[in-house]
Amino acid sequence: MSRPKELNFFVAELNWPLGADWYGAHFDPVARVRGESSPHYTNRPRFAGVAERIHSVLGEPRLIYGVRDPIDRMLSHYLHNVGGGYEERELTEAFADPESSYVARSRYAYQLEPYVERFGPDRIEVVSREELKRERPATMRRVFAFLEVDPEFTSEQFEREWETGTAKGGSRFRIMDKAVRLPGLRALDRNFDRLPESLRWVVERIVHDPRAGEVEKPELPTDLRDWLRGLFREDVDRLEELTGRHFDWLD
Repeated sequence: MSRPKELNFFVAELNWPLGADWYGAHFDPVARVRGESSPHYTNRPRFAGVAERIHSVLGEPRLIYGVRDPIDRMLSHYLHNVGGGYEERELTEAFADPESSYVARSRYAYQLEPYVERFGPDRIEVVSREELKRERPATMRRVFAFLEVDPEFTSEQFEREWETGTAKGGSRFRIMDKAVRLPGLRALDRNFDRLPESLRWVVERIVHDPRAGEVEKPELPTDLRDWLRGLFREDVDRLEELTGRHFDWLD
């Protein structure tokens, strides 16, 4: 995987102007299979044209898209923004806008449309958070088989869960998140994943304690939750059609 993890290269408004040589320099040149993880690649309509740029540089890569219960994802997104100091609205007000980023990024079929159109469904593997928690070894084997690497590979790291939600309501996360956005510290943020794992582990434990458990999500009013369930129903149906699988998020 690339170092750092999130390169955001194929987003025109972010790192695309740095060029393909910059992108390639973040990977081990001897590795047969290489990858990166950038959530902004599925951030329509804010960032468009990503699939076309990927195709122009990489041709026909294999794509993995991580999903979760769409309402649960919205809650985590909201808590992240509140913890970082970017969201001042009450939860009910923030979620009531059907055109918001909270809603758009939970519309998974909508986010996948450009990729299905450009690469076809056979080049895309959808992996849910729920199946990773419930059936992690089997899910990992499926992903490795999709990538055409050893499906029997395993590691003790597969059992480590980096729960970031708990700390994001605290002052340490807010201070660190704002600090690395300062001009003088942006390079440190970009190169964090280049640090030795032992050092990264110390820093991560300061900000995101992986032993603290999942943050308690705020309760949504029943009428708002029901409205969101109806809002997402068509998109989840479309995702099920694309993947040939059932997701029980709205059952």
